[in-house]
Amino acid sequence: MSNPVSGGHPTFALPDHDIPPLRPVHSVVVAEWPEGTFLENLAPARTHPGSWLVTITSHDRIDRVDPDGRHETVVELPNTVTGIATTDLGTFFLTGVLGAPGWQLARLDESAAGQSTVCDIPDLVLGNGLTWDGHRLLAVDSGLGHVVAIDPVARTSSVWLAHELLTKLNPDTPLPGANGIAVHQGWVYVTNTERAQLLCCPLASRNPADELEVVAERLAGDDLDIDPHGRIYLATHPYHSVLRLDPGGHREDIAGIDQGVAGSTSVALDPQDPTALYVTSTGGLLSPPEGGVQPARLVQLTLDQ
Repeated sequence: MSNPVSGGHPTFALPDHDIPPLRPVHSVVVAEWPEGTFLENLAPARTHPGSWLVTITSHDRIDRVDPDGRHETVVELPNTVTGIATTDLGTFFLTGVLGAPGWQLARLDESAAGQSTVCDIPDLVLGNGLTWDGHRLLAVDSGLGHVVAIDPVARTSSVWLAHELLTKLNPDTPLPGANGIAVHQGWVYVTNTERAQLLCCPLASRNPADELEVVAERLAGDDLDIDPHGRIYLATHPYHSVLRLDPGGHREDIAGIDQGVAGSTSVALDPQDPTALYVTSTGGLLSPPEGGVQPARLVQLTLDQ
C-alpha cells in the first residue's frame, strides 16, 4: 500500500525489480470503480458466500462485491481503512490516519452495515497488511517498520517483530517499507516494497527478529498470498502485474496490464476454489501505465494446477 496519488509519471525511483516472463492465465474483470479509486485490500465475505470485501483507502470505506460484479458500500469510516482479514471470529480491519497515531482494530458487521471498535493499537501509525495466524492477528506498520500482534478477544496488542529489514532505505519515498503479510505452514512472510525483498521468520519463534531471513530480492511485492503447494502470489503494484514465485525460486508474471491489474495492490486465494485468485488494482495511480490511469478493478485469475 502507498498513499493515493494523482495520475502522471512517478517523481520517485521505483524499487529494483527483476521483471520475469509474462505467461498470463485466464482472467475476468469482476468489477470496476471510477478512475482515482484506490483499492487496497480484500477478504472473503463471511455472510455472503462467493462475495468479497474490498477496502478503499481513497474513499474511507469498505465495499462488498458479489459474484455477478455488483458492488455496494458496506460501511463508511471517518478515517482511512487498509488491511482486512476474515477469521472464524469475524472480519476485522485496520483504520486510522496515515502516518499518525490513533489506529484501531475494528470488527465489521456485514448484516447491520456497521462496525465496532475492538481495541486501540498504540504501536501503529501506518497500518497496512493484516492476517490471521490461527490465534491472533498480525498487522504490518509500513511507517515504523514492524509487525504488531493483536489479540481480538483480550483486546490487546504489542510489537511482535521489529527489524531493520522491515524499514525503508529512503524515508522520503512514498513507497512503503514493510507492506504485505501472510502465514503459511508455520512461517510468516512479509514484503518490503521499497527494499524489493520478501522476508520470512518462524511463527512460533520467541525472538523472530533473530530468525528473520531473506527469501527473495529484487522483487517489489505489495500484498501476497500462498497456495497449499507453497507457491507465493504477489501483487507488484507499480510494476502492474501479479507475480508467482515457486518454492524452487522460479518467477513468472501470471497477469499484467492487459489482464486488468494495472496498479495491483493485493491478492487473495478463494477459500472455496483453489484455482481462483482475486486481485485488487488502483488502475495505476502510483505509477501510471502507458496510456494513463485506468479504472480500479477486482479481477479473478484462474490458476494453473
